[in-house]
Amino acid sequence: MLFSLSASAQRWSYGAGLGGSLYHGTWANWHTLPNNKEIAMTRPALNLQVRYQNSPTFAYRLQAVMTDLRGGTGNRVSPVTVALPVTNFSTSIFGLDALVEYNFLNYQNSVRRVNNWTPYFYAGVSTVFAKVAGTQDGVGFKTNTKMNYAIPFGVGVKYQLSPSWGIQFDLGARKTFTDALDRPLSDGEASFNLTKGDQFLNSSLTVTYTIQSVFCPTY
Repeated sequence: MLFSLSASAQRWSYGAGLGGSLYHGTWANWHTLPNNKEIAMTRPALNLQVRYQNSPTFAYRLQAVMTDLRGGTGNRVSPVTVALPVTNFSTSIFGLDALVEYNFLNYQNSVRRVNNWTPYFYAGVSTVFAKVAGTQDGVGFKTNTKMNYAIPFGVGVKYQLSPSWGIQFDLGARKTFTDALDRPLSDGEASFNLTKGDQFLNSSLTVTYTIQSVFCPTY
């Protein structure tokens, strides 16, 4: 009896990264690029992640993100805000992401391979917990949006420095389904909204460490 034996790597990697988040919504309704005042509102962001890769093409990532958003009518240049209430806010964000990464190159988690780097696209689903505090027309408000849903998506590039250590850079956005990340939530108003929703851009530079590698034979 003859048979062939091959092995494929199944790798778990863990990582932590720092980056920034930038609000986009009612008080920062830019289309192509934000203005300088809006860019100045970029806030630091921290992410912790676990990634599983069992093929060179796809990887699966669970990620926790902690950041905050800031903005207000004073930062919005166009369109004009004459008809909008004078608002300033600060929002703390905690998000849990389930992401799928598609590697554009035949990526291998080892410097012994040729392709130990690749650009990639990612997308998935996310839950967002937010606490909002601010003032609107001189009146203070606080809003707890509890659990909301979002669609995270973006692009990135990853590079494996060694069989254990790697780095990756992400640039993307989270489209939420709530319009209450930047204003008070009216009594009886639904926090889930399909047609309207605040967004925030996010970037991150993450260091990853592979601590487990299991080689599974196939016959």
